Amino acid sequence: MRQKTVFVSLGIAFTLILAGRTFTLGQEMPQIKSEIQTEPDIQWLWGEALSVDTQKNEILVKYLDYETEQEKETTVVVDDRTTYENIKSLNEIKIKDTLSIDYVVSPEGKNIAKNISIEKPEPPAETAGKEASSTETVPSDLEPAGTAQ
Repeated sequence: MRQKTVFVSLGIAFTLILAGRTFTLGQEMPQIKSEIQTEPDIQWLWGEALSVDTQKNEILVKYLDYETEQEKETTVVVDDRTTYENIKSLNEIKIKDTLSIDYVVSPEGKNIAKNISIEKPEPPAETAGKEASSTETVPSDLEPAGTAQ
């Protein structure tokens, strides 16, 4: 009987050790999993295209570093996952175009574009107002009194 009690006690102790080990491993796994799924932070820059290399899929951009208040240059790489606004592809970007770029820094240190938008200049307000006033017509029933014949 005493031998049976020892075996039961050892069995219970072994089960508790395994249960504690499994519980501990279960807690560590989500931490490892979340580290694997972490994506780099998306960065943003706004600047002027200095050069566009369609062979290397790269754009050299001059921008203002807001922290140092100095103009800097950086190269941004375009890949097949890059999306575009106001253009359809890298081929449409011209030197001196104003660009807004969302990008991530790869583990190798490359700036990879996620989204590129070209800022289209709006027509000056004077021109827009002149075009609108020259196309407007005044209905005949609104003409000033005394001008109808």
